[in-house]
Amino acid sequence: MEIVASFILMLLVYFLGCLALVQEIIRPNRKLVIEGDNKKAQWVTNYPKIISLSFGISLLTTFIAYYLFLS
Repeated sequence: MEIVASFILMLLVYFLGCLALVQEIIRPNRKLVIEGDNKKAQWVTNYPKIISLSFGISLLTTFIAYYLFLS
């Protein structure tokens, strides 16, 4: 139980740090796109890209750090 809790805590800390760094590199943006005849507007963002990239980097660094701590 302690192993899982420490892994999740490390993942959370690394995720928040990576999220801050990735947002410095990839600026969050939001554009309003209006589709042709029916005048339907939709917001297009890059938030999923930023979150998924941050989570992938933090997951990788958490596995590396956790492996080094257990060795």
